[in-house]
Amino acid sequence: MKQLGAITILLLFFSAKAKAQDAQPLTLPEAEKQFLRNNLLLLAQRYHIDADKALADQARKWNNPSFSATLGFGTLDKVQPFNIGSGGQFEGNIDQLILLAGKRNKQVQLAQWNVASSAAAFDELMRTLRLQLRSSYYELYFLKETEKTLREQLSNLQKILDAYREADARGSVAHADVIRLQALQVGIANDYTDLRQQELAASLRLQTLLGSSLPVTPVVAGDVLRQYSLGSYTLQALTDTALANRPDLALANSQLQQANLNYQLQKALAVPDLHVGATYDKNGSYAANFVGLTLGIDLPLWNRNKGNIRSAAGEAKAQDALYRQHQVNVGAEVATALKKIEFLENGSGWPDLQSFNTEYDRLIAEVAANFRKGNISLLQFIDYFNSYSDHVRHTNKFMNDRVLAYEELNYSTGAQLFNTAN
Repeated sequence: MKQLGAITILLLFFSAKAKAQDAQPLTLPEAEKQFLRNNLLLLAQRYHIDADKALADQARKWNNPSFSATLGFGTLDKVQPFNIGSGGQFEGNIDQLILLAGKRNKQVQLAQWNVASSAAAFDELMRTLRLQLRSSYYELYFLKETEKTLREQLSNLQKILDAYREADARGSVAHADVIRLQALQVGIANDYTDLRQQELAASLRLQTLLGSSLPVTPVVAGDVLRQYSLGSYTLQALTDTALANRPDLALANSQLQQANLNYQLQKALAVPDLHVGATYDKNGSYAANFVGLTLGIDLPLWNRNKGNIRSAAGEAKAQDALYRQHQVNVGAEVATALKKIEFLENGSGWPDLQSFNTEYDRLIAEVAANFRKGNISLLQFIDYFNSYSDHVRHTNKFMNDRVLAYEELNYSTGAQLFNTAN
């Protein structure tokens, strides 16, 4: 009795807490809109893209010219600070660095590919978080569907138990039957509290993804299973879709292009750059007010950038191998996701769940009515009751697994293949 009282208090606590917090009802499209608007990880990645775009713009800029001057200070015999007037000396030089071997264009292209990498990283983050969002959304929905049934069972069982206690007080039923019913109630109550813990965890994950201050109640209209159908998709078509749409593959390709460009840039850096400038000398040259053109170039005697070139070449080969391995992984992931769907759809001979559930609901209602009339024994009633609880949990788990399998196929192809609008 003490254990039952503790469970009853716990159930009342969960009910009171649920009522105290207003839940936010959301359809899946509404949840996704809120997710796109409020998720801070997506916002941070958008800022990374903006930062890389700024660097790409910066890479297009020319190097600033440099200017130097020599101001006359007289002679050792006669010091005349800043003597640049009549009879004084002034020399000015301006110099502009001109990058050769296409270095500037390669740096710009490298920066642009960096922007592409950031954009692909954003899409990959979106793909991953969207799967988490939908998984948590449907997990919470099916947990709540199971909770409704268990709550109804507890309510019905409480009514039967109350009637048996009254009958027990009159001596018209065996006290052992009351104990068996109480044990059944304790078992279902424990299942209910475990379910509530799972609900709270799923709700927290969903709330975090949405950036919401309120818990969310999923609103799903119609038969969820009908929103997902494999149709005429083939493995080859799905694989081609994945190779064309997967953002992680686009990111790997971008990193490969960056590695190849960096290799070309490192080879270009071995070519010395040109310095072009002009000089003006007031009185220090062979003629007054001398004007001259200056040209300069580094002599590649000690450093020809060979180490950086070898390193860049090795990195380019590594990225090429990683990209090809990524393509293999994509094909394997698509095939696995498709097999999972085919197994859930055909492999186990699942019944028509909608009609089966209707029949089972009718059956358990008849069992409860016959038990009250004394037409079936307590052991039969308990067996039916436990079987019904297991059926509800297993059915909702199967439906959740099936939806998740389709969402994993969406994830593995990088495309939204199925209509999930409510």
